[in-house]
Amino acid sequence: MSMAKASKLVAIVWASKGGLGDVGKFAAMHAAAKGSEQLRFRAVAVSEDGQDTGIDATEVKPAERLEKLQEILKDVEIVKLNINSDDAEAQLAQTFQGCDSVIACPGSRQSGIARTCGIGARKVVAAMKTAEVKRLVVLSSMGIGDDYLPGSCIKYFWGFLLKVVWPSTRRDLQEMEAVVLNSDLDFLLVRPMGIDPAEPQRGSYALLTGRGQGGLEITVAKEDVALFLLEEALEPKHSKTAVTIGRDTKALVI
Repeated sequence: MSMAKASKLVAIVWASKGGLGDVGKFAAMHAAAKGSEQLRFRAVAVSEDGQDTGIDATEVKPAERLEKLQEILKDVEIVKLNINSDDAEAQLAQTFQGCDSVIACPGSRQSGIARTCGIGARKVVAAMKTAEVKRLVVLSSMGIGDDYLPGSCIKYFWGFLLKVVWPSTRRDLQEMEAVVLNSDLDFLLVRPMGIDPAEPQRGSYALLTGRGQGGLEITVAKEDVALFLLEEALEPKHSKTAVTIGRDTKALVI
């Protein structure tokens, strides 16, 4: 899986809380690990109060994975943004100036965490238009839209949870996707399977890009989803569409 050789500038936006936001943090880790000669990036952590990056609260096991994330990002300047503030859009637009692409993980699909997918998407898309950035890679969720997954117990159970137990989560994710789909950006919606904190990294992934391609394992590592987001931000292979991402069962743990 090749990365772009020419130096590019990418903005990475993540929610400070929740597993989807954790994926954005790992995208920043991958970007930082590449070195500034190959890739420059700008990091933004969004929340309802703009007080925390969420790095130290990242949920992964074992602890060495968190320590690696902390070490690689310890000297990275991270903008802490209150997504509800009146100037949030302007701050994002300023951050996006000169960028080639944006990776957005602006919310969560977990219960008990603020619903910021919809508002985050609205402000990211508006800011990108102001900054004249076209490429957007957004992290969504399986169970939203047509995720191409065949019928299975986990698919139906997750659909039940979203519709009956967590309807506000479903509405928030649907609003985010609608904002992106209705934009004129060169977007990609990425719908992950379960991003289990204990699922180990493999440095690879499996994708569904349409129906009839089979299923995916129930869990996938946060680092592997993050790798795909960064690759699509640098060298787009999927445009104005959605993919579902899961574990590469043929790849070894690294």
